Amino acid sequence: MKKLIFALFFVLGLNAGELNVAAAANVTYPIEDIKAEFAKLHPDIQLNVSLGASGNFAAQIRNGAPFDVFLAANMKYADDLFKEGFAVEAAKIYANGKLALFSARDFDLSKGLEILKDDKVKTIAIANPKTAPYGVASMQAFEKTGILNDIKPKIIEAKSIGDALNQAINASDVGLVAASSMFSKKTAEYKEGKNFVLVDKSLYDPISQGIVILKKAEKNADAKAFYDFILSDKCKEIFRKYGYEI
Repeated sequence: MKKLIFALFFVLGLNAGELNVAAAANVTYPIEDIKAEFAKLHPDIQLNVSLGASGNFAAQIRNGAPFDVFLAANMKYADDLFKEGFAVEAAKIYANGKLALFSARDFDLSKGLEILKDDKVKTIAIANPKTAPYGVASMQAFEKTGILNDIKPKIIEAKSIGDALNQAINASDVGLVAASSMFSKKTAEYKEGKNFVLVDKSLYDPISQGIVILKKAEKNADAKAFYDFILSDKCKEIFRKYGYEI
């Protein structure tokens, strides 16, 4: 496993001025704005951003994947890496995510999660709760509303929260997605109230998202510059623009 991962990232690790960032799939939507603003401050640093499920990235990092910075979709994945000696210091919160109920089909989303019990809803896309914090939040919401047993056969688990959105757009009737995805130019055709509604935050634990500098980059000034930028007021503005709470 280690040999395979090193082979995949070996070339990246050799290039000076490049920074390898692992970021949770929900960061897909603000990442281009983040990269553009960071480049204004640090034009000589090339960001290589990989996007995916936080649990998968945590496993890769433990197996030697040479990432410099990790933006997780919760605090646990990032803090566990620190406790196990893979990160320089404890995770800090860079944003708080929100969950949205989404459909590209003609369903009455004003009913909230209760619509998922409707016989016309055949499939519900969520992120895999084993590896994706937004998937955990989805399952918590189902449990707290008392609908989990009724809808369990309809649930389709996608690899990440980004894949859950793709599934909901292209195949599934409804999806539980990152609210940030609804503020992207790519999803501008979908309107709040018609195609998506925010899920009541009291139905799931806070999705506090943590960032860490990894041990590989302990003395890497570029990694520290990116880390500081993610926690800066300027970057907080970007996250707010995409529906996150700060």
